[in-house]
Amino acid sequence: MSIINNLVLILLLLAFLLLLYLLACLVIILTFAKLPRNNVNEKPDWGKVEEERIPTVNGKSLECWVVSPEVKKENYPAIILIHGWGRNRGRMVSRAKIYAQNGFTTIIFSARDHGESSKERFGMSIIKFSEDIDAVIEWWKKPVIICGHSIAGGATLLVGSRNPLVKAIIAEATPVSFPYDFRYVYRPALRGLTSIFVPGITFVVLTIFRRLHNVDYSPIEVANRISVPTLIIIGMKDDIFPYKPAELLKSEISNCQLWFPEDGTHYNLEDLPDYGSKTFTFLQDNGLV
Repeated sequence: MSIINNLVLILLLLAFLLLLYLLACLVIILTFAKLPRNNVNEKPDWGKVEEERIPTVNGKSLECWVVSPEVKKENYPAIILIHGWGRNRGRMVSRAKIYAQNGFTTIIFSARDHGESSKERFGMSIIKFSEDIDAVIEWWKKPVIICGHSIAGGATLLVGSRNPLVKAIIAEATPVSFPYDFRYVYRPALRGLTSIFVPGITFVVLTIFRRLHNVDYSPIEVANRISVPTLIIIGMKDDIFPYKPAELLKSEISNCQLWFPEDGTHYNLEDLPDYGSKTFTFLQDNGLV
C-alpha cells in the first residue's frame, strides 16, 4: 500500500511541476508580448501626407499615414506597409519613400499596441497583426500590395491567402512556421534556457491561443492557398528568422520569388542597394506597374 501511496505522491509532484512549468511558459509569452516598444520617430517628408485613424476589430483603431507621391501613378495599387514586433509606423517610412520614388501611394500604419494605435491588454500575435492588415484593406476598399516585416511579413502571407483585394505580397524577414519558429524569436533573450522553455511555449500556443482564435496561425499552412505574386526577402545573416526554411514557402506558393541577400540581416533590408530595384522589378514582372 505504501508503494502505491508513494507512486501517487510522485505523480502528483510531477503534475505540480508540469503545471508550474507551463505557467512559467505562459508568463514568458505574456511578458514578451508586452515588452517596451522601440518606436521610430521618422516621418514622411515627401508628397501629400494625410493623417488617418482606421477602425479595426473590437472597437480599436490604428494610427495611419496615407502618403501620395509628387508624381503619382494613378493605375498603380497602393502599397500597405506593416512594421514588425515592438516598432511602429515610423519604422516603415524609409521603405515607403523607396516605393514613392516609383510613383506608389503608400499606407503606413501602426498595429494595435504599437505607436499611438489602440492598446491590447494581452499584447499582439501574428493573427492580430493580420486582423489589422485586413482592417486597413477594408477601409481602403481598393486593390493593394502588402509589404510586411518580420511577424508582419508572416501576417501578410495569412492575409494574402484569403483577401481578394491583395494583388501582391512582399514578405520581409518572415517566419515560416509558427509557433515552431519561436525557438528563433526567444533565443536572444532566453539563451541557454531556450531549449528548455520553447517546447512548453509551443505547447501553450498550440493548445490555448490557437484554439481561442480558431484560425490559421502559420504561414506554411496557408501557403498553398496563395495565388497572388509573392516576393519573400530574408537576409542570409538574419539571426531571428533564418532564410533556409523559406524555401518551403516557395514550394507551396504558386507564384513565388525568393531573394536572400548576402549582406541582409533582420534589420537592414531596406538599406541594401538592390532593395528598390528588386522590389520594383518583381512588381513590374507581374504586371502591377
